[in-house]
Amino acid sequence: MMKPELPKRKSRRELVIPRWAIPLVWAVIVLVIQILLPWAIAKLGPRLGWSQLAPAWWNLTGLIAVAIGLALYAWCLAFHFRSYRASVRIGFSPPHLVEAGPYRVSRNPMYVSGLFAWLGWTVFYGSPAVFVALVLLWCVFAFRVIPHEERQLEALFGDDYLEYKRSVRRWIGRV
Repeated sequence: MMKPELPKRKSRRELVIPRWAIPLVWAVIVLVIQILLPWAIAKLGPRLGWSQLAPAWWNLTGLIAVAIGLALYAWCLAFHFRSYRASVRIGFSPPHLVEAGPYRVSRNPMYVSGLFAWLGWTVFYGSPAVFVALVLLWCVFAFRVIPHEERQLEALFGDDYLEYKRSVRRWIGRV
């Protein structure tokens, strides 16, 4: 279930963009963070399984995880996009509480799907450097970003968010 948006307020960290531009903005964000960044990090060290600039068969299995992760990421974005109005206030916390679709299984399905894609890149590139980046990303999400975001959501949505928090796990299932 999606809750209605709160009245618009401006802060130094927020940007208001028209609804039509949201897919373009997210396409750029996904391209940079989920595709270009793992590729650039993989170039920093050895690539296990690669020879003559080609991956081994087992490296290619990582692309399955990448595809699943990016598809789940797109699913999450679709649920956000559906609820947006003519213009959207972009900030650290979403302007509305999304509880449908993948948000019924995890309070943070975008983080889960993004990390899953990074796991796929780790296998595809056979890169210890990408694996280290994956672990660091998870640590930043788990210990810094998500707790901060949850405090903001509690302040914005009060009991609605607390009930959602009680009924849906942070990651997946019991994790």
